[in-house]
Amino acid sequence: MKTNQYQEEQQEMNEEMLAAVAKLTRAGFLLLIVLIVLFWQNYTLIFKKDVPDKTLTSIDYILPITLSETAQKGKTIFIANCAACHNKNMRDDLTGPALGGVKEKWAAYPRQDLYKWIRNSQAMIQQKHPRALALWKDWNPTIMNSFNSLKDDDIDAIFAYVEEVYAAR
Repeated sequence: MKTNQYQEEQQEMNEEMLAAVAKLTRAGFLLLIVLIVLFWQNYTLIFKKDVPDKTLTSIDYILPITLSETAQKGKTIFIANCAACHNKNMRDDLTGPALGGVKEKWAAYPRQDLYKWIRNSQAMIQQKHPRALALWKDWNPTIMNSFNSLKDDDIDAIFAYVEEVYAAR
């Protein structure tokens, strides 16, 4: 009789323990879901910064501008060589910096220094040119492609295009 009573008590304790484990499992699962939701909300608030859209704005389509002949040539060269990295609105950064006002930013140096930069920026950095080093500091590790084949007239045409677009927007 004692054995039977002992077995019943054991059975009852086992059932109580199973019920407690089931409750803990459900509570743990619900807690896990709550933690995942809270983590996800905080993750998106903390780690995902508001990054400005670097795509073209609608203004590019509603404000067409008439370009001079030189700027038209510059546009063709810009599209072929520069547009992959520099925003065509000349005001917003892309992979490379906005080009609006670029000549003013280089005004303290001979114009040929800017041409050298466009043709081979890494050589200018190695020569420790102050403006080249400043750009490298701001844009490292982005390396500007070299455009050794561009003549002064080509670069002047690009500048005409940049200035006309920048002034119009």
